[in-house]
Amino acid sequence: MRFEKLLLMLVVLCSVPNISVFAQETQAAEESKEVKPAQPAQELKPFTTIDPTIPLDQLKIMVRPLTKQELQVEADAWFKLLHNKARQIAAARLGVKKTNEAISTSDDRQALESLKKAESVQQTADKIAKETEEELMQKAQENLGLDSAVDAAKPDQSSTEQAAADQNTTEGEPADSSAQTGNAAKAATPDEDSTPTHAAEVMKEQILVNLTKLQDERTALSDRLEVVLASLSLKGGDVESYRKYIAAVSGIDLDTSDASAAWYGIKGWIVSKEGGQRMSWNLGKFLVILLITWLVARIGSAIMRWVLERKVRLTQLAENLISSTIKNIIFLIGFAIALTALEIDVTPLLAAIGATGLVVGLALQGTLSNFASGLMILINRPFDVGNVVTAGGITGTVKQMNLVSTTFRTFDNQTIHVPNNSIWNNVITNITANKVRRVDLEFSIGYDDDFEQAEQIIKEVLDEHELVLKDPAAVVVTHALADSSVNIVCRPWAKTENWWDVKTSVTREVKRRFDQAGISIPFPQQDIHVYSAEALTGKNAELSKK
Repeated sequence: MRFEKLLLMLVVLCSVPNISVFAQETQAAEESKEVKPAQPAQELKPFTTIDPTIPLDQLKIMVRPLTKQELQVEADAWFKLLHNKARQIAAARLGVKKTNEAISTSDDRQALESLKKAESVQQTADKIAKETEEELMQKAQENLGLDSAVDAAKPDQSSTEQAAADQNTTEGEPADSSAQTGNAAKAATPDEDSTPTHAAEVMKEQILVNLTKLQDERTALSDRLEVVLASLSLKGGDVESYRKYIAAVSGIDLDTSDASAAWYGIKGWIVSKEGGQRMSWNLGKFLVILLITWLVARIGSAIMRWVLERKVRLTQLAENLISSTIKNIIFLIGFAIALTALEIDVTPLLAAIGATGLVVGLALQGTLSNFASGLMILINRPFDVGNVVTAGGITGTVKQMNLVSTTFRTFDNQTIHVPNNSIWNNVITNITANKVRRVDLEFSIGYDDDFEQAEQIIKEVLDEHELVLKDPAAVVVTHALADSSVNIVCRPWAKTENWWDVKTSVTREVKRRFDQAGISIPFPQQDIHVYSAEALTGKNAELSKK
């Protein structure tokens, strides 16, 4: 039955352009013959409400080609259905209140009066909802020209109702909310053996069961209205009031003063298709998407690192940064997709991020400057991971770098994060960039010592040291005659990783050899000349005679 309806709807929709073209040609021909008074425009009628339980994916296809005016009509139609469903829910909740009054009172007459009010409110709401649904379905059928086809496809009404009644009797459940209300009203009528209190309890239970079904139907209608509103919003329509109403009537209203009703509501939501089952399914999809995203991010990062290592010549610092950035981007995209599985609309979030981008940019000028400096460091490659560097006032080993800061590990095992701007705007000294370094040493001896002997001792120490390189050759030369000493410069070469060992071991061995040879390393000293007062007086007298 539903398949035939949808097939006829698609046929009619496909034929609408041809019909409109034919109508325009006919109208043009008639106008060429004679001028007639203008006819009023045909009132737009909804057609998507022909089946209130239409699948969402099919509804999205149906609303895509509609204009703004047509979508407005469809939105109003679905809004009426939702509004009436909200009224039914309100009537059911009011019925629960009335049954509670009947249960709590000791007056049988007052209890019966409360039950009658509860029954009347629900029947009125059900009647209005049923009439509205039938009216909208009738308009949709007229709009699509499906009256004859639908009537032909309909079975006899009496037989359908009888079959539905038999099925409901067999299964023990009403076919819809109206039948549920009728059963509740029948159960509320006390017989000879029952009391009004018992009838009220039975009616309350029936109303609570019906309330869960009504809430599921309301959620389904809200979803379909949201599909129409999404298309209408894309085409310039105002949908804010509709969405505010959806938010206002959605959710579960638990009456904490009525423990049984609250528990029934929670239990009904957990087992309902549009409640707990839907949330569990969405949560499962969310976790699965996150897991897949995590795997894809790791695989993508590994592939990017492999490509950079073998196909592109970049520093390890740049490779680490690019691979980690790819990983983070993949994970952010996957997380956004996972949020949609929880039915969270990320569009407002993205719009808010875009709108606040300028403000954030102004507030984060320092961060953006560090970002630019980080890019310059990656492009110019002044250092890499593992290099010993003096930069930004810090000397240490480079551990890692991002686009904001660089992490150093100092020789006393401190971890220091230096902003990239401080590094790039100052002198950068890469101590371990080259494989070979020169060790600069200077030894001081006394003026009374033999400087040639001292030079020979230093050369012997260098020649015997296994870590001192033969090429380039070491330089040992008397460099300066200082105030208190004769200074001898010693400049051997060593591999970068052996620089510190060469410096300390050569210094230690030269001091030991000097001590053995009796060569002193003098302290700073000054000569002081003392004159007596008489000598100064005589000297001054001689100067005055001159």
